[in-house]
Amino acid sequence: MCRIISYNIHSGVGQDKKHDYRRIGNYLAERDADIVLLQEMDTRAPERDVIKDIRDICAGSVYHLVPSPALSSESGWYGNAVLTRFPVLESQTLDVSQEGFQPRNIQMVTVETPDGPLTVVNTHKGLKKHERRSQFGQLHEYIADKLRRRPTPLVLAGDFNEWQFFTSAFKGLDETLTQYKIGATFPSRFPLFSLDRVWTTSDIRVRRVKKLKNERTRIMSDHLPVQIDIAMPENSNTVSQPVKYRASA
Repeated sequence: MCRIISYNIHSGVGQDKKHDYRRIGNYLAERDADIVLLQEMDTRAPERDVIKDIRDICAGSVYHLVPSPALSSESGWYGNAVLTRFPVLESQTLDVSQEGFQPRNIQMVTVETPDGPLTVVNTHKGLKKHERRSQFGQLHEYIADKLRRRPTPLVLAGDFNEWQFFTSAFKGLDETLTQYKIGATFPSRFPLFSLDRVWTTSDIRVRRVKKLKNERTRIMSDHLPVQIDIAMPENSNTVSQPVKYRASA
């Protein structure tokens, strides 16, 4: 089994107004996550040390961090990141920023798990509806093209910022991947909106998908983390035909 967690960490600032990457990193390690998809990783504060920020979020040497900056400054960077226990085979960032809005990107990382290569796609979408629609289209095109060129087991997760309860925004993605219902993840104290979402290729066996809601996660960020437990396909060099949307058991 491979355990993946997707988490918008709010630049490390909790609902108690404290910045603490160490508590987040330790929690992820305690959950025994193999791969973590982070949104809003932020090392730009000049009063902090970038190396210490990364060491803390990696729980010391538990994880290796693969950065995907959307913004950079003299003191650090802000954007997406992947934490992994596995060797990294490939890493790529696709800029999907829209003019006049905060920069956004799509991060793709392929790792070598004990059961073969696995690709994770990590993303954080924009706040405005028309901004997101363009970004969703680019995301679908990017994933569909990747699977055509080199089929591989793939997990897509992140903060999609889609506030509408009934939306057709994910039609393209749902035709290519299998989406799993998670429920409301934002705000973390009293979740109302399903902003954090998960898809997989249909060859992956998803054993469990759940939001992690407890006293610690209500405090550590304004989003709840999402956990996905998967089993890799027996032949990880092929991807079966996509299926329609289904909810997790």
